[in-house]
Amino acid sequence: VKYENTSILENMHLAVGLSLLFGEGIQDEWDIFDGWINDDKVRVQEIMKESILKTDISHQSELLGDLELLIEQVHTVAKENNRYNAEIDEPILSILAQTFHEAKSVEGEDLTKTELEGKCNQLVGSIAELILHGADISNPAKTEVIALNWGRRCFDEFFEQGDKEKEMGLPISPLCDRGTVKLPESQVNFIKYVALPTYELLGSVIPRVKKEVVPNMSRTIEYWEGEKN
Repeated sequence: VKYENTSILENMHLAVGLSLLFGEGIQDEWDIFDGWINDDKVRVQEIMKESILKTDISHQSELLGDLELLIEQVHTVAKENNRYNAEIDEPILSILAQTFHEAKSVEGEDLTKTELEGKCNQLVGSIAELILHGADISNPAKTEVIALNWGRRCFDEFFEQGDKEKEMGLPISPLCDRGTVKLPESQVNFIKYVALPTYELLGSVIPRVKKEVVPNMSRTIEYWEGEKN
């Protein structure tokens, strides 16, 4: 009721975070925004809201689709403005760094350059949302031993919740019924269709993610596939 049954957990996290950093719960020991001007504080709150609410898994398709489109748009406008070399597949972060370094837009300046700066600003916000979403579902991105350990622990918690719901006569939540949920299949599906697409896109933005993190997921998928039988 409090959050109109929409992104309940995420809205609660946002409310608590805003209270601790800007509201009634703030303390001097963690007031990291002390001395900031009000406009900057307002922008931080906007970024927090946009990023935290996008961690709701129901927004993943929209989040990934919007970011992929924005990256394509930045590449297109950068190429038009001679700031992108497709032959060497220049990382998108290089385009962002170069654009912000040179950004000195004034009225009457070239519209292509102004459009590029606008698209880059949008892209920075979308990348921040993707990074936080990735952190929220990051267990499969860890090394195999850690990912397997915490994957099992998560389902221990899920099953305890399902037991309690059953005891109280409530409908058992998805993934929480120990009598029907198969851990290996559930883990494979989560990594393949939720975590891996997120980190593959993040890897296109941050090359080290593609090189160092995505392979962890492949190894963990291989393990759980072997546990299916």
